[in-house]
Amino acid sequence: MKRLTLVLALVLVAFMTQAQLLWKVTGNGLGRPSYIFGTHHMAPSTLIDQVKGMSEAIAGCDIVVGEVEKDSLMSPEVQARMAQAMIAPPDSTLNKVLSPDEYSIVEKVFNKYFSNMGVKLSQMNSLKPSAISTQMQAMQAIKYFPNFDTNSLIDVMVQNRANEAGRPSVGLESVDEQIDLLFNGSLAEQAKGLVEACRQDEFFQVQSAALADAYMAQDLDKLLAVMTDATIGGDSEEQMDALIYNRNRSWVEKLITIMPERACLVCVGAGHLPGEQGLLQLLRDAGYTVEPMR
Repeated sequence: MKRLTLVLALVLVAFMTQAQLLWKVTGNGLGRPSYIFGTHHMAPSTLIDQVKGMSEAIAGCDIVVGEVEKDSLMSPEVQARMAQAMIAPPDSTLNKVLSPDEYSIVEKVFNKYFSNMGVKLSQMNSLKPSAISTQMQAMQAIKYFPNFDTNSLIDVMVQNRANEAGRPSVGLESVDEQIDLLFNGSLAEQAKGLVEACRQDEFFQVQSAALADAYMAQDLDKLLAVMTDATIGGDSEEQMDALIYNRNRSWVEKLITIMPERACLVCVGAGHLPGEQGLLQLLRDAGYTVEPMR
């Protein structure tokens, strides 16, 4: 998955074809093409106009398929459920699941990202470790997108443009599935992961910068290499299975049932696209032709 040994000509062809975020899916009985777009949750919406074929994809689809249907995330009920899922049990608050030394490690890194906002880690003790990890990872990523604007993010903007063109949105996962993925794991494992991430904060900063560069260059091969590079905090095979590959397999099963009936514009994190277990290859394995938009 990580390394393919090819002659120079094939390497150059592979690089050229992977340097794209938007892909067309045809064949295998589809009456009309569907499209897959790799997003980055922190990337600016201005990148949309640099993606070849985006206008064609929006005009050619019947529905937009996101990881989760975007409007459902904004409902007061879902926001309340999300907030509740981030709260730890009273006997397992952060200052109780971490030793004093571990707490100090986390506090030092937390302050680096949040002290200028006047937020202290002691104010976050009621949150699960994964909730704190998620916030810190977001702050790392934002640093490398200087034009970051919560009101103008690329994944939301693509769905908005499609919605304005009369294409409704649906989700590949429910809100509950996303909540479970993010916040409902073992608190002990969450705490261990948070401390380890803080110990390796400098490595994760390098990774965040490399991921941002790869995404803005629309280079999926580089994106996958960074995600799995252990020297800069890349995910293990177990983590990749839980966060990426298992979900890819589930999503492909759903897409195979949707695409024959309705042409789709699928908008999911770009990390789900490349590799032997990525969405692009899984769709090829299922008999579809998958090629970059030109």
